[in-house]
Amino acid sequence: MHASWAPAYPRKPFGVRLEVSGRGTEFTVTATLANGSARPWNAARLALDTPSGWTVHAREAAAAPRLDPGERLTVHWRLTRPQVSTATTLTCRGTARHGDDEVTYTATAPVS
Repeated sequence: MHASWAPAYPRKPFGVRLEVSGRGTEFTVTATLANGSARPWNAARLALDTPSGWTVHAREAAAAPRLDPGERLTVHWRLTRPQVSTATTLTCRGTARHGDDEVTYTATAPVS
């Protein structure tokens, strides 16, 4: 029976992925909300939580009216912190409507 099992189940990307690049006081943050489900999501959005005093500039819209199955919403932010400080962790939340329910995913990434 084991011989009939697939060695790997190919999955579409699902949830939120967060990547941070840069050092010192300037960073680029990329977040992706991926709909790996079989149903469309509505009112999709990404929100980035940063410490007080940081400057945040989104390079594109952080919301989409609809994400069909397999689609992604990707946002790039430019972050500037007031001074080089201790390491911290950034958190990104991705939300969308799925029928009458809201789906929420989070991802974190360290910043040094």
